[in-house]
Amino acid sequence: MFDTSKDILFLVIALCVFVVTVFSVWILYYIAQILKSSKEMVEEIKNKVEEFGNILNLLKDKITHSTTMLTTVVKGVTDLLNMFKGRSFRKKDNDEEAYEEEEVSEKPRRKKK
Repeated sequence: MFDTSKDILFLVIALCVFVVTVFSVWILYYIAQILKSSKEMVEEIKNKVEEFGNILNLLKDKITHSTTMLTTVVKGVTDLLNMFKGRSFRKKDNDEEAYEEEEVSEKPRRKKK
């Protein structure tokens, strides 16, 4: 089988190459698994960022809509308050005129002693 020491050297070199090859394949397999899990993780992060962006856009739309509605409500309440304010001044004016008329009409009714 082994005629010379050169044959033993070639056998040892072949075993060493085989071991290095197996080790290299094993390392490459784990590197591929790491890259695969990294890709999945990056995709998940990308999806989460997109969801967060969608939530921010939805929130922005809701705030814009609420602001528009709030402006309309504030304008309506302001108009309503102005209307009540105008009525109360008219009512006060009418009450004051009625009070003055009562005072004028009451003075002659008093009896002198």
